[in-house]
Amino acid sequence: MSGEVIHEDSGDELRGASASRHLFFKGVAGLLLGFPLSLWISWLVMYSGLGPAFAPARDQVSMWMVAPLWCTVLSLVFLTSTRLRCIVWLVGANLLAAGLWWVLQ
Repeated sequence: MSGEVIHEDSGDELRGASASRHLFFKGVAGLLLGFPLSLWISWLVMYSGLGPAFAPARDQVSMWMVAPLWCTVLSLVFLTSTRLRCIVWLVGANLLAAGLWWVLQ
């Protein structure tokens, strides 16, 4: 009976360590790939005609939009089920935003 308890405890520790690494990986991926994505999105919103019309306010709004967008991306990466999906979605979103930036320039 006590052997089963020890086995369950060690399984929980392993599962807890794996979950911690899983969350850490997603957090680092969100930090590293979320920043360029937030820059791309900020630029796309401000310079594609959706932002304010005059230039000084447009630049300031674009600059201040980066932090909330980065936090949003960082929060959303934890909704993915696997690390691979997290990376694929972030890289795909960065490539899509960079492609739109290239087209709109």
